[in-house]
Amino acid sequence: MAAKAFETNPNWAGCYCQFYLDTESDIEGVELTAERNRQKACDRIASGAMRGYLAFDGDEVIGWVAANKANNFVQLPPTSEETARILCFIVEPNHQGKGVATALLNFAIEHLATQGFKAVEAAPQLDEGFGASGYRGKLSMFMKAGFEPLEGLDEHHVLVRRQLTD
Repeated sequence: MAAKAFETNPNWAGCYCQFYLDTESDIEGVELTAERNRQKACDRIASGAMRGYLAFDGDEVIGWVAANKANNFVQLPPTSEETARILCFIVEPNHQGKGVATALLNFAIEHLATQGFKAVEAAPQLDEGFGASGYRGKLSMFMKAGFEPLEGLDEHHVLVRRQLTD
């Protein structure tokens, strides 16, 4: 059974935020099952190739955001090694609309700055609705956090950046 966080979009339940980390050679001839993606996530977390932040309500995990070296997200355009990217927000349904994603974003920005990153990017959808790509976060959330649009990635998404240091 999928976690409650995926009730709004069950198709995400088996991704484990691997879509943007997988190269073509990683997935060539491989069945992309939830089990495979979970194991890849565990392996990548152990090696440091996948990182992110969790939100808690007491002992309960209520949210997650992937935040990592930008160039580890190989499905997005390459950039400076001093740039991080923030993708893949998941929030439990009964905590959605209560600022969890914003808190995760703000914490990630603060922590990434302490890790030596000079900028952080994201790729939110242009439409403010949640939809199939809502996991990337809303553009308005990033704009309120000081991000600026760089370029359109496709007809639905825009690359945004915030400088962390001069």
